[in-house]
Amino acid sequence: MASDFTIIMFVRQHFGNEPNIFNDVEPAAPFVGPTKEYLFDCPNVDPSQAAYLMFQSRDVDHQRNVLKINNFDLFGNIPASPSRDTWNGNILLVEKDAKLKPTGNRLIIGSRNSSGGGGGDIDDFIIDNVVISYKTNSVILAGTGA
Repeated sequence: MASDFTIIMFVRQHFGNEPNIFNDVEPAAPFVGPTKEYLFDCPNVDPSQAAYLMFQSRDVDHQRNVLKINNFDLFGNIPASPSRDTWNGNILLVEKDAKLKPTGNRLIIGSRNSSGGGGGDIDDFIIDNVVISYKTNSVILAGTGA
């Protein structure tokens, strides 16, 4: 079965409520606030198959932040970081219940407080290099015998 991928985000994004907190380590990371939605396409996706989401994260304090595709919560969420000073590579399964479609998919990333709510002191973290890899529908070319 063939596969493909889509780059969803390739610029570091700072989520949270303290715009200047990363000025000492990542001053160029744009501050996006508590939540941002990213639209992306998965051309020729086979929606009956699982996919996986790969991304880098930095300084995630807890696992109660928001990570959804098409309003489906991704199991594993954004894993907590062992240190503020390191980047973490993450791979999460995107179950077929996320209902990937050829166009108009939505990735939602949101910062929450340690109780999972949106008020008070929410988590400040950085996300970068978000890529989804998915299986495609098989295409049989006429006359090739494939």
